Amino acid sequence: MPYYSFSKLETFENCPLRYKFNYLDKIKRDEESIEAFLGLCFHETMERLYQELKFRIISLEELIDYYNDLWNKNYHENIFIVKKERCKDDYQKLGEKCIVNYYHRYYPFNQGRTLAIEKRVEIDLDGSKTYLLQGFIDRIDRLDDGTYEIHDYKTSSYLPEQKEKNEDKQLALYQLGLKNLWNDVEKVNLVWHYVVFDQEIVSTRSTDELENLKSETISLIKKIENTEEFLPKESNLCAWCSYMDLCPLKKHQQKVEELSLDKFLKDEGVQLVNTYVKLDMKKAEYKKRQKEIEEELEKLKKIIIEYAKQEGLEVIIGSDYQLKISEKKKISLPTKNSDSWKELENILKEINKLEEVSTLDTIVLVKKIAEREWEEDILEKIKEFYQVEIKKYVKLLKLK
Repeated sequence: MPYYSFSKLETFENCPLRYKFNYLDKIKRDEESIEAFLGLCFHETMERLYQELKFRIISLEELIDYYNDLWNKNYHENIFIVKKERCKDDYQKLGEKCIVNYYHRYYPFNQGRTLAIEKRVEIDLDGSKTYLLQGFIDRIDRLDDGTYEIHDYKTSSYLPEQKEKNEDKQLALYQLGLKNLWNDVEKVNLVWHYVVFDQEIVSTRSTDELENLKSETISLIKKIENTEEFLPKESNLCAWCSYMDLCPLKKHQQKVEELSLDKFLKDEGVQLVNTYVKLDMKKAEYKKRQKEIEEELEKLKKIIIEYAKQEGLEVIIGSDYQLKISEKKKISLPTKNSDSWKELENILKEINKLEEVSTLDTIVLVKKIAEREWEEDILEKIKEFYQVEIKKYVKLLKLK
């Protein structure tokens, strides 16, 4: 059983396809976001501060020099900046500001006794070493009253509300690992330092909450290991993804963004979208020709679907619009009151699943099958009673 990490689990939840590229296909990229680079430099600076603390308190000037030296030595050409209005120096100065704020807030850094820095912890979720996690805690402190603290530095430009951190999973999972390190771990504070805002957020977890987290995490791992098709999931995080050139939702957009206007307009995908747009507009403008235009559109849809299949695309970019190709599974059940229907009803009754589908409510049953909410052996027993048809759809969307 391989080790999982919180970042690995989070990647799957954010985008299964990115998870596949990174952890299964092991496609490594040299690209790094400026935000990630800033975070790394800040973390290493804090590590230096607390490692040295057992001997002396580093001056603020020395700490900033250490940070800038790290930045200048390690900055590379593959670092990308998504926010075009910002530059490298903006982020470097932001890091300096974070260090100054942190230093003044916590000097002389005696709020607790530092036990470990960048400490690896292992979490055995069910006690059988079947579901294992590992993680690295930025800093572990112990207060005078025996309370342990798990500290995490965040250089994000987003400040979450307390409610969000009360539901945060990462440090709570680390708390499970912390209990394996020392026998006197009872009370634990989870502490986030949002250094851009000079803000500290503290949260705690009950025993019941930790047990629920174990169950939820095991379920997520099972879901990952049973996933056969790792589909892309579009979100605001896409702008920071280094796999856009491989993603069926983004690779055509990335391709045409680099073209000159002349080559852009000659691109086959662009031309298909533009043709589709013209026909779609005609459909709205000339109702008398509706049937004819719909026939043309249907023919064009087939060409577009075939083009998307050949190119491995799910999004095709045009001049002002884009086409999104999707597919849905249509599940057909036996006709009500037919012999097959009654036989299916009897099988579900025998395996105690009939009540779950509200006495064979077709909508609920279709959902159970489509989302594979039942065990595979149950789905195998009823598979002869339904048919699955894959239907392709083309949706026209305005480019953002």
